[in-house]
Amino acid sequence: MREFHAIFIISCIAVLAPLLNRIPIFARAPIVAIELLLGMLVGPSGVGLVSADSALNFLRDFGLAYLFFQAGFEFNSNEIKGKPLRLGFYSWVVSLGLSIVISGLLYIVGLIESPLLVALILPTTAFGILIPILRQAGDLNDDFGHYVLGVAAISEIGPLVLASIVLARHSHHLHQMLLSAFFIAIALAINIFLRRVRSERLADSVVHWLDDDELLPIRISLVILLGFVSFADRLGMELVVGSYIAGMAVAILVRGTKAEILEERLAAIGSGFLIPLFFIESGAAFDVMKLFTNPESFVRFVAFTGAFLLIRLAPLNFFRGTLPERDMPALALLTSTTLPLVVALTYLGVGRGQLAPETATALVGAAMVTVTAFPTIALWLRGTERQSRLESAVSLVVHAVADWFSSQASSVPAKFSPQWRDELHGFEQRVRGLFSRSAE
Repeated sequence: MREFHAIFIISCIAVLAPLLNRIPIFARAPIVAIELLLGMLVGPSGVGLVSADSALNFLRDFGLAYLFFQAGFEFNSNEIKGKPLRLGFYSWVVSLGLSIVISGLLYIVGLIESPLLVALILPTTAFGILIPILRQAGDLNDDFGHYVLGVAAISEIGPLVLASIVLARHSHHLHQMLLSAFFIAIALAINIFLRRVRSERLADSVVHWLDDDELLPIRISLVILLGFVSFADRLGMELVVGSYIAGMAVAILVRGTKAEILEERLAAIGSGFLIPLFFIESGAAFDVMKLFTNPESFVRFVAFTGAFLLIRLAPLNFFRGTLPERDMPALALLTSTTLPLVVALTYLGVGRGQLAPETATALVGAAMVTVTAFPTIALWLRGTERQSRLESAVSLVVHAVADWFSSQASSVPAKFSPQWRDELHGFEQRVRGLFSRSAE
């Protein structure tokens, strides 16, 4: 069957991507960026080894759902709260306002046909993608990482909720707003209930079941995922909303207990197969030639790429005095990183006739740039700054040592051999010269 051949190719790419990430030239690129590019290479726009069909499309949708499920249980409200979350909300509101203005201008000049949906897509951030990127860079648990994830969390939850209203079937926006409010109320009630039932006894049971290879907690977690997704779909909301809430529900039960090992098992399922499949298949399904054969599509692509970053620049003023000035470019680049929501919302927008396929292609293409280029540049900037700070620290130490030898040489009594003083001065010069060559 062709599906097994396609999945075999995708599995090979899933193995190849982390191996390429170990090569110095790809070391600063996120693995998801490599998966996307390799997917484009083997897709119809490349060598044509993988093509879209119903089976792969379903697996890609399930991978998308699992990506948000994993993002939900990796969201730690105990760490990302207070000021990072508050500034994240202010930042998203400002970005949304700028996005509405930009989308309105693009609508006036005739480049887009659904300004409200596009305005909602532009200020999205990929929380689930940023977590492995920040972990890879060593910034996941520091202040910089918390503020990045604070923006990302709001920029993901906000569009998730509003998307169900904007994409309401048959334009019943008020009806959908009430259904969305009902779903959120039910989700909050369930989360409060789960906080009350969590206990050490439950954690011990989860660990016992996992140690006995019964895998019952994993099966229950998947039932929770599919249950929330099904319930959200019944209420006219998008599957990613249910996936995200399901992930948060699982995290509430096990986080901070011995049962946290369950999160590792669930992450292994997603990161091992489903999530790479989503990114590789997304790359394979993307028709890059559409962007360059149609001048209007290319103009949209450039406009959207610039808009994704532009709307993140103005809110940086909220973070001045909180984060160092040198972190601002990396903050803007990382919070501009988006793809899963763009793919999901454009897919739904095209299916419901609210978005033209050409606009969807340009949005997804621009989002791919944010995933492949923006984090790579941000990690490079952060790495360069760290190297500069390291060299400054080394410089202080080396020059301090050299100055000490210089003072010792100057204090050598005249009765001692002049050759000894010359040796000390020579050693001092060699130490300074060694640092000068390493700095170059």
